[in-house]
Amino acid sequence: MINKAMIDPKDELPRIFQANVFRFYERVVAPAFDNLPEPPPLEFGNVDTIDVFLDRAAAQVDAHTRNEAAKAFVLTTAGLFERQLRHWALYLFGHARLPDVRTQGFEALLSDCLQEVGVDGGPDDVALDLVEAFLVANVVRHGDGRTSTKLRTAIPSLWTYNRSEYVDINAGQSPDSEQIRIRSDDVKRYFRAGLRF
Repeated sequence: MINKAMIDPKDELPRIFQANVFRFYERVVAPAFDNLPEPPPLEFGNVDTIDVFLDRAAAQVDAHTRNEAAKAFVLTTAGLFERQLRHWALYLFGHARLPDVRTQGFEALLSDCLQEVGVDGGPDDVALDLVEAFLVANVVRHGDGRTSTKLRTAIPSLWTYNRSEYVDINAGQSPDSEQIRIRSDDVKRYFRAGLRF
């Protein structure tokens, strides 16, 4: 039996949270991406048969579905990480900062937590990747706005398109926020940052 009096949440919560993030990736995200394989390069131009047309349409839908899944996973993961960070910060800073921990912006809280424990978030861009994931999640959640503009200025590559990889299949002109392109490597990078944190 574990003696709870000997467990300090300030020390134990980060390891518990790492395990939570890892299990979520291993049991949910990775299998989902395995079931949504990277579609072959998209082809365009005139077709001679309906079968070729339908295959091309299916490839576009598959690419769109994979991007939507990636956005959903970033949204879920960023929410999971933020909740865990705020939970840990309650123990890390104590009750003197309780209102701040609950309401402080994510970037500032992340920086304060790293500083409090004397950890440099720079190696392997851990802090930058966590902030990027948080911003992507906000764009996915809220659409166009300040965060979308900030992220598009800071990381324009998330809006870079190669038509052979992805085509927006929404009807009409989509908002800028709908044009964000999240690849499986981005999702892996965000999870890796959460685990390294």
